[in-house]
Amino acid sequence: MYDVISSARIYKQDFLLLTPQWDSYTDPPIPLNWKCVKFEQNNANQIPTKKGVYAFFVEPRIAGFPSHGYLMYIGQTGHNSERNLRKRFRDYLSEKRRPERPLIHFMLTTWENYLYFYYVEVDPSELNIKELEQKLLDTFIPPFSQAGYSAEIGPTAKL
Repeated sequence: MYDVISSARIYKQDFLLLTPQWDSYTDPPIPLNWKCVKFEQNNANQIPTKKGVYAFFVEPRIAGFPSHGYLMYIGQTGHNSERNLRKRFRDYLSEKRRPERPLIHFMLTTWENYLYFYYVEVDPSELNIKELEQKLLDTFIPPFSQAGYSAEIGPTAKL
């Protein structure tokens, strides 16, 4: 039988909604054209083999409510490596089956039917991908991101 109290302990997450960080956000010099796919195996080939930034959102998409979600994680590809968005998407699919990072595995499996992968292609010659990731992390402080924050925000993310 479904026990609401026991389940609530598993699904409970703390979010830091730090509005001064939101207020200090400035758009990068190029527009960010975010795209979204449901995080599932059959969507892997839709993801481009370009460098960029990505985020995981939990989105219920029920009851006819306007779209809303919970930003859980932000990452980047291509900074000092040959990784690309499709490769990272597939890496996370593998992470669901073979957990190497317990916190990420927990995120991927706990909300697997409601998880969406947002991504934006970024040309490293136009914008520093690592700096964009850090800026987004510092602005939103997602609960499953553990690294990549600035020295100023890093301690706050661990509260």
